[in-house]
Amino acid sequence: MLKEQFIGRNPSHFHVNPLVKSFIISEAFVWSSWNFFFPIFAIFAATDVIGGNIQFAAFAYSFHLIVRVLVEIVSCKFLHESSDHSKIKITILGLSLISFAYIGFAFSKTILPILFFYSLVGAGFGIATPAKNSLFSTHLDKNKEPSEWGIYDAAVFISMALATALGGFIASQYGFQILFLIASLMNIASIIPYLLYVK
Repeated sequence: MLKEQFIGRNPSHFHVNPLVKSFIISEAFVWSSWNFFFPIFAIFAATDVIGGNIQFAAFAYSFHLIVRVLVEIVSCKFLHESSDHSKIKITILGLSLISFAYIGFAFSKTILPILFFYSLVGAGFGIATPAKNSLFSTHLDKNKEPSEWGIYDAAVFISMALATALGGFIASQYGFQILFLIASLMNIASIIPYLLYVK
């Protein structure tokens, strides 16, 4: 079945719009960095944060989602007339905030800084998500939308799976501080495809 999907296809069939390609590569890094620590964040909250526990980890996650929704509602109102270049700059701003928040996690030992940096993650996603999703949806190649969504899912979920397994290993061997710092670097890498596209 897979052979039938690929053999006999013209190379142009596999061509992907450069901006779509940048988005997919960036998203692989974004969600890899998130899944690098998120599945085991409750362990970090319960063992490395003073006053933290599993209940706090759940609350912090809910708090970040509320912040994300509120910021996203506001940020999407400014995108209707924005150019692709402006949307890319907004995306980079949001991703930069997330990267900074991951560094903050690495040096947080009490509840309040964790909540602050988790809210910063929510704000970063709230700023970046409408802009980058808008770029992706408006630049999908005509009649290739299912294939490009499939490529997106494949790239992102494979990256997430590998990052989750690697994150667990690094946390157990080297600690959460190293884990968060690497996650931040991975998230910074998600900015590079957009910079290359603009260049």
